[in-house]
Amino acid sequence: MGLEGEFSFLDIVNSATRSRTAAEVKDYTEIWLSPYEIKDAPQNTRQEYKNIDALADAFLLVGQEQPTVLAKVNGEYRIVDGHRRNRANIMLIERGYEQFKKVRFFYKDMTENMYELSLLAGNGFTQDLTPYEKAELAGRLKKVLEKMRDNGEIELKGKLRDIIGQYLGESSGQMGRYEKINNSLTEEAKEQFKNGNLGSVAAYEIARLPAAEQKIIANLAAEQGGIEGKEIAAIVQEKKELEKQTKKAEEAAREAKKAAKAAQNAQIGATQASLQAERSAENADQSAGVVIGMNPPMVSIMDTENDISSPEEIKQEAIIILQQLLHIPEKLTYEDVISLQGIFIERNRE
Repeated sequence: MGLEGEFSFLDIVNSATRSRTAAEVKDYTEIWLSPYEIKDAPQNTRQEYKNIDALADAFLLVGQEQPTVLAKVNGEYRIVDGHRRNRANIMLIERGYEQFKKVRFFYKDMTENMYELSLLAGNGFTQDLTPYEKAELAGRLKKVLEKMRDNGEIELKGKLRDIIGQYLGESSGQMGRYEKINNSLTEEAKEQFKNGNLGSVAAYEIARLPAAEQKIIANLAAEQGGIEGKEIAAIVQEKKELEKQTKKAEEAAREAKKAAKAAQNAQIGATQASLQAERSAENADQSAGVVIGMNPPMVSIMDTENDISSPEEIKQEAIIILQQLLHIPEKLTYEDVISLQGIFIERNRE
């Protein structure tokens, strides 16, 4: 439950309407204060106040028929509706009209959230808000309504975007664009939006771009004194096409890299298979040699003495024996090795 029960958004709007259109301000209290005691809204939707001197002259002629409406928040009086009226009062005091040192106001105690909502609800009935001011109003309304809904100060039925859109007289699609502008538009681009160099469509299109590109377009808008939404839409579309082509090129490069890797792996596999085949062939030759030399024809002492065997036959017999020795190295003794080494040394001297 909030202040005096649950408030609906419509209750706040109706209250703001009454405060702007008639002296009747239900639940507000009359009070006489110095215009200097009154504080402007910390952040008002309206960005400038025009024709204050003309309004001051009208007060001198016919008086101030509609009092400024205030909220008493944390002990201070803040303007809900009537910033121009209060400024006109101050102008008259500075002109020397002492009767304006104390003027009539209406006030009501409010929380921070209720004050913000009352202030924004009143601003919503100003028909000449700029696109920037309307986007700001939509964003601030969304924030305060979410706070008040979560705190139980207000009752909301339906989608928040639709509620605010209906109040501002905007479609759901336009409210979505305002939300994108408020969430994504950079400060440089917002400044151009505020200055009128960007319309709401252009601001929305820019908000869809990365921050660096927003800055470039904001500078262009400042130099040209404005830029159309269709120009930005074309830039966005061109960027999308470029990103699409870049993505395709990157995908093709990845596929080519995968194919090259597969070919490399196939080549490595073929080389390994070839080496394995060579090793198998060598092993087969060695095995065959061992089998053939299992019972080799020994060179007899008689044959040697009689010089029956030829040098080539002796060479082949020696190779067979040496091959057999390669398969039984663990069975050789140290003396065997010394003997073989002696034979090698002796024959190497000849």
